[in-house]
Amino acid sequence: MKKTDLEKMRHSCEHVLTQAMLRLYPKIKMAMGPATEEGFYFDFDPSTSSGQVHKISETDFPKIEKEMAKIIKADLPIRREELSVKEARKLFVGNEYKQEWLDEIEQRGEKATMYWTGPSTSSGFVDLCAGPHTFSTGEIGPFKLLSIAGAYWRGDEKNKMLTRIYGTCFPTKKELDHYLW
Repeated sequence: MKKTDLEKMRHSCEHVLTQAMLRLYPKIKMAMGPATEEGFYFDFDPSTSSGQVHKISETDFPKIEKEMAKIIKADLPIRREELSVKEARKLFVGNEYKQEWLDEIEQRGEKATMYWTGPSTSSGFVDLCAGPHTFSTGEIGPFKLLSIAGAYWRGDEKNKMLTRIYGTCFPTKKELDHYLW
């Protein structure tokens, strides 16, 4: 498998993690999450507008992984779409992290690139993302959530502390098992 294909798989797996987290904890705010050399991560704000905080720990990983497996098994299409910044803002009302990214996109005079997983409706998942991704969730190989940590928004200690979940995925179980050992 080419490195770019592995990157697409890992980036798509991060979107599946985000989608699973929003299904299980609908009040969290997604911030960002890229593919990395070792796998992927997802940063989210665990606090809600009412001040409630969702305490997520590694003990929650089996439940999250189960939801991720459902999304992957469903073999949902992943589709790229370009929107105006104005249209994109409507999709992320109340999410200051996505609005900040959109401010920067607007300043550059660019369109917002979105990736939809599943239908392009409220029942699907959408994220502001440059990609690349697989064509469907069914192309994602075996995965594992690895750890959880705190991370400042955009790596700046003056910003809010978010929660970061790290994970990885590989084309085969053998490769995943080799990595984990």
